[in-house]
Amino acid sequence: MVKKQTSIGKSLLWSFVSCVALGTSSALAATCPDGFPSRPINFYVGYAAGGGTDSIARTLAQAIEESHGWNIVVENRPGAASAVMAQELLNAQPDGYSIGLGSSDTMVWNPTSGDLDFHYSDFHFLGSTMDSWNSFAALSTAPFDDIASLVEYTRETGMATVAVAGFNQTLVVEQLAEQYDINLVPVPVGGSSESMMLTLGGHVDATIQGVAHLGELRSGNMKQLASLTTHRLPYAPDSATLEEQGAEALPIQSVTVLMAPRELDPEIRTCLEGVVDEAVNSEIFADLMTKFENKAVNRGPDGVLELISNRDARLRELFNEPAAE
Repeated sequence: MVKKQTSIGKSLLWSFVSCVALGTSSALAATCPDGFPSRPINFYVGYAAGGGTDSIARTLAQAIEESHGWNIVVENRPGAASAVMAQELLNAQPDGYSIGLGSSDTMVWNPTSGDLDFHYSDFHFLGSTMDSWNSFAALSTAPFDDIASLVEYTRETGMATVAVAGFNQTLVVEQLAEQYDINLVPVPVGGSSESMMLTLGGHVDATIQGVAHLGELRSGNMKQLASLTTHRLPYAPDSATLEEQGAEALPIQSVTVLMAPRELDPEIRTCLEGVVDEAVNSEIFADLMTKFENKAVNRGPDGVLELISNRDARLRELFNEPAAE
């Protein structure tokens, strides 16, 4: 069984998260070239409408519009865990009018994807909005409560299914299946909303989620089986991490990131970095983070790049793949 965390432990965890948020936010002041922007700016979201990333994009757009009077058009470009969005952004003009919003893991090497014709060095990262806290979740009526009982259930039934959106989630399921020699099957979906529908409808046994499941956790309709990050999550402090439960699967470390074509004009790049930082630190975005039970964190361009390059190197090492040229 998962060991319960004391109220002191909860307070310490929140303190840790708050320190991370305060320590990484740069509070830049936006300085933009005269006349920019002169037309609407497109936010291309790498996931379907209705999910957590979509909500982030629309809230940032509202914050920017209210603060600067810009016109931000949010367009969803779901597919291949936001790789479809990245490919479109790669072909866009580097003029500051096309911004992508998705997961940092989109930029990380994926052994299942083949040649996607882009590398993280092809983009400029404007900053991040929050650290993604992924977790295993299932209906509260499911006959398992943690990794050990999920493994036992899978062995007894012969197979269990997990809805996944992206390679990072698929990898966790595959590594668990390999470690425990069970038929735990990842079921690819287009995003968190589809994953939730399959889980709530009883079509899969479990799901991996970032924020879309929080309402169901609060209502008691769902339960959390494990944190897939390196620490327990504030909204489910009694749910242990994979490592705490003896699982060897690689924790998911990603952020929701904003990016643009690489060859941006330096003045426009500085402008967009500042505008993004203001929006991430806005009151309206803080309200969204409260609903997500998370914290706004802008790691900045350098911090995002460091996270992506480290994660990329770790996965290449795991699969014995040489670094990209």
